[in-house]
Amino acid sequence: MNYFNSQIILIFYFFLISGFSQDLISFHNSGNFQLIQKLSFYDTNIKGTPFAYENFVTGQIVFDSGKSIIGDFRMDLYAHKIQTKNNDGKIFEIGIDNTFDLVIGNKTYSFHELDWIEKNNYIILRECLTLENISLYEFMNKDLKKPIEASSSTANSGYGKTADPEWIDKSDYIIYLNKKYYKVPKNHKKMIALKLFDEKTYTKFRKENKINLKKEEDLKKIITFFN
Repeated sequence: MNYFNSQIILIFYFFLISGFSQDLISFHNSGNFQLIQKLSFYDTNIKGTPFAYENFVTGQIVFDSGKSIIGDFRMDLYAHKIQTKNNDGKIFEIGIDNTFDLVIGNKTYSFHELDWIEKNNYIILRECLTLENISLYEFMNKDLKKPIEASSSTANSGYGKTADPEWIDKSDYIIYLNKKYYKVPKNHKKMIALKLFDEKTYTKFRKENKINLKKEEDLKKIITFFN
């Protein structure tokens, strides 16, 4: 069998097993997909989920060119990867970069190259409010909280039963200003220390509007005011 015929059979094989739309097959063949053989790391005994949504949800990948691909997706907020699956239930991992966004419902998730996590340089940001001069994002992130190891003396005493491992939310809000990303702190003193805004103006505005830095709607008020 010559090389050309081998390639035709291989492409036809991928077509049969994938069940993707033609566009998704092309995207897969471009090298952006990696078949996940197993997900043993995500043990079912761990409380919670590392995903933004428990199950796959319908959404679309929108490229910078305007082209889009519809499929079923879920976001792994620990590994900072996007997964999709075909009709056979095979799960594929999509290599993400800043050339496309993922749109689910009325929410847009974009991928930004920042060295804020150990897994890879791209992080998932949900677009909260994007304006001309300043924008607000949510840094979508989860971490694995491991059980505390009990000491031998504690164990011998009959106490020291450790908690089960669980996925915990470690998300933060992000302000993008002057081509830089800033994590939004939880208190106003630290916010002022970032020197993003004029201190007197910020203090006056946040007191008059009773701004809570943990509330997205209040952060949107800040972004809109200082835009």
